Amino acid sequence: MDEFRKVLTQRQKDVGSLVCVGLDFVEEKIPECIKDRNNESRMITWITDIVDATAPYASMYKPQWAYYESLPYGRRVLQRVVKHVQKKYPDIVDFLDCKDGDIDRTQLRYGISHFVLDKMRGMNFNPYMGSETMEALAKIDADRTRAIVGLCFTSNKSARETQNVLLPNGKMYYEFIAECILKWTQDFQCPSAGLVMAAAYESPKGSGIISYQHLVNIRNIVGDKLWFLIPGIGTQGGAIEDTVKYGWAGYGSMAINSSSDIDFASSGPDYAEAAAKKTKDLRDQINEALAGIGVIV
Repeated sequence: MDEFRKVLTQRQKDVGSLVCVGLDFVEEKIPECIKDRNNESRMITWITDIVDATAPYASMYKPQWAYYESLPYGRRVLQRVVKHVQKKYPDIVDFLDCKDGDIDRTQLRYGISHFVLDKMRGMNFNPYMGSETMEALAKIDADRTRAIVGLCFTSNKSARETQNVLLPNGKMYYEFIAECILKWTQDFQCPSAGLVMAAAYESPKGSGIISYQHLVNIRNIVGDKLWFLIPGIGTQGGAIEDTVKYGWAGYGSMAINSSSDIDFASSGPDYAEAAAKKTKDLRDQINEALAGIGVIV
């Protein structure tokens, strides 16, 4: 298996898209047109239909584990979806949003769960408990082909309460975390390591003032050694132009995620086509932003 970041980079170049499609599905939003099937079958149909429809415009798929874990048959659905992606679209990377982070022996089990059993090509982790949270995952990824991505600056509003704490040395806590993960990446030899970095956003809401300094600060710390998985676009209202301007460091340096905007674009018979249109529209908006900084797609 090729290294995750190399595959991501090549896919982004080939289809001219930085879009990561989040696969976050809930039973109560299943389209009426497929409700006559059993629960497991209709979930698989729904998700794989959207995968097939959005594939021409996607460079990455990101299931959020909670949406599968909360269903009695959810793990089977996840594994079927991942198998579908890997067999039909081997050049599109898959990545599990699970945010696991625990002591080494427990984190090792999370790695076995998602890398071995679920066969995911990447996953994220919570670095709060220190270097063993990354080291244990690196042990499972013996051939160093998978993406191991640490939480750094997340897009939820209350994250600023903790991630923006000013340390005695004058750095923000999220900057310290980026420095740690960069060091661990080198210590544990993880070539496809990255950071979860929120999109540029309006702060305070309604002010028209876009906050993007977090992207500038972390690019200054990590350069292009770590890639950014970027949430916050779509329903969370992230600013695409500034996200691209301050997060871009070449193909393979960032993947911009959108989930509910795409997954729930329609509840009618056109659910797959509507998802494809949303994905294409996002790709086009991102490419316009890239053109604005001189990148020819």
